[in-house]
Amino acid sequence: MNRQFHALPVRSLARTYSLGTIKPAYNIGSDDSAVHLLADFCQHRPPALDSDMSVSEARLWMKMADTAYKLVENSMGECIGLITIAAINGELPLSLASRRGVEPGDIRVKDVMSKLSSLPAIHYRDLCKATVGDLVSTFRTVHEEYVLVVDDDRSRPGEEYLRGIVSAGQLVEKLRIPIDLEHRATSFSEIVSVVQGHV
Repeated sequence: MNRQFHALPVRSLARTYSLGTIKPAYNIGSDDSAVHLLADFCQHRPPALDSDMSVSEARLWMKMADTAYKLVENSMGECIGLITIAAINGELPLSLASRRGVEPGDIRVKDVMSKLSSLPAIHYRDLCKATVGDLVSTFRTVHEEYVLVVDDDRSRPGEEYLRGIVSAGQLVEKLRIPIDLEHRATSFSEIVSVVQGHV
């Protein structure tokens, strides 16, 4: 069957147009489900960087993608770590290059990434039962910018896979309040009080 395709009509814009109005963002509160803050890899699998990629090339890719983090895969396609723009732009790459007596361009992503085994992880079922306030308390407990989320692999009983990630940065953005990860707070009201300078 020879189906014919037709080009869409194209026209020149004679004037400047305004952008479409963005739908109001979902207002998240402390009692809402924490699952709203999950970057779910089942719905959108983020592109990963190769562990042998140079830090300078990774910096370029992350800048173009306008992202704070990327997953890292080895040559076998296995997810082995997480790399952040802060780590790439920080002092670690230059420090490693100096210690090893090499050029900064010789430092690889695997040299400055956070190994998955070093990051805190929670189970998807626990995330689904948790509130945003619980999630804030979790970040305060682990003192990390990212928490991994694992889930049961139905095709391989007894095995788990990386379901997604929760970012403290996104939590701050959604709540529209700063969160000091160094301060331990047990209730959301205490957290709000702390960041607003009431404690």
